[in-house]
Amino acid sequence: MSARYAAGIGARRGVAAEAVVDLVREVASRHGAPLSSLTLFTLESKADEAGLRQAAETLGVKLLFLPLEALKARKGAAPTHSPRVQAMFGVGSVAEAAALVGAGPGSRLLAPRVATPYVACALAIGAEESE
Repeated sequence: MSARYAAGIGARRGVAAEAVVDLVREVASRHGAPLSSLTLFTLESKADEAGLRQAAETLGVKLLFLPLEALKARKGAAPTHSPRVQAMFGVGSVAEAAALVGAGPGSRLLAPRVATPYVACALAIGAEESE
């Protein structure tokens, strides 16, 4: 069985699909996560972001939206704490918290947040896959 990888995405409004695609490919490649085993996760408030939807389509992966409360429940496991993101969302890293929630209970980060000026990506693996 292939590993279940969750890529958490934090993005500014109006992010270009290409910026997301490039960063996800870089992070997945660096950590040996095949795109075929990857799902993208982000905040449900980003559901109207065309760039995120286009990026998922380009990558050939699912894109799932999570409620902010779910991210807050895993924020303690996220090592990155951006004061700006904390003030906006109540979590230090949307990308890290989304990756951890997406990969399920007991998941762990393989890659903490990697950020560009427009998008951030973190990678987590499900607990059943990390042993």
